[in-house]
Amino acid sequence: MENKRANCIIEVSVDGVNGRYAVGIMNMRQALELPEMPRLSYTHPDPAKAAAGIVVSRKELAGFMACR
Repeated sequence: MENKRANCIIEVSVDGVNGRYAVGIMNMRQALELPEMPRLSYTHPDPAKAAAGIVVSRKELAGFMACR
C-alpha cells in the first residue's frame, strides 16, 4: 500500500546568510530524494504549521513519512 503522506506538498528551502530561499515546491517523497545538504529546510507537512513558518529537518520529515 502506498504511503499517502508521501504526496503531502511541502516547500524546500536553503538557509543562506541573508535568510531562507525557496528551492521548490514538491511532495515529501521528492524532497527526501534530494541530496542530503545540511542547509536545506522543509516546511512542516501540516498546512497550518507551514503557514506559521514552522520548518523541519530532513530527519523530522523522514519521521513524518514513517508514520501512517
